[in-house]
Amino acid sequence: MRTPVPILVILLVPMSCPRGYAQEPTEDEIGTVQVLTSEEHALAAIFPDADSAHPGVIALDSIRREALRALLGRHVRDSAFVYFDVFAQGRRAGTAVIAEERGKYRPITFMAGVDTALRIVDARVLVYRESRGGEVQRTRFLKQYRGKSLNDPIRINRDIINITGATISVNALNAGIRKVLAVAALLHPPATGEGGP
Repeated sequence: MRTPVPILVILLVPMSCPRGYAQEPTEDEIGTVQVLTSEEHALAAIFPDADSAHPGVIALDSIRREALRALLGRHVRDSAFVYFDVFAQGRRAGTAVIAEERGKYRPITFMAGVDTALRIVDARVLVYRESRGGEVQRTRFLKQYRGKSLNDPIRINRDIINITGATISVNALNAGIRKVLAVAALLHPPATGEGGP
């Protein structure tokens, strides 16, 4: 008599994946798109004394991309930036740059103004797309960036106070503000002996 051969049965049971792997986030986790303000309103809030703004686009060729990498110490994936040279009483008051930086799931779109000394004047979040961390849109948080330059760390626990539950969004804006400063430096390099990078 033959000995029965054991049969191995494999059951295919769906398993939950640990966060950060193959499992897609739910709509609740991602959040909805919140358009917070327009470019025009943001520009008026950042540069209230301006009497005109001239729009432009800076495309990143390989030379500019490498220049940004050198200023920031990291690779920039953007292909171009929309900006506005802002004038008050016939003189350039600064430059406002629209940028995006990825939050947990989706990009945060914002505008930051940079004065002629390459320091942040102010910033406004234009579109927020996450379910958590929206406190970064508040003036109370954004005013921390005023006066910052590429010489500042612009990092949590160094010169930026974190928001509990919004660390990813805070880090995204920190990186984005540094990126705006670097783009402004490419558009309007500082004269010898002036501030900036």
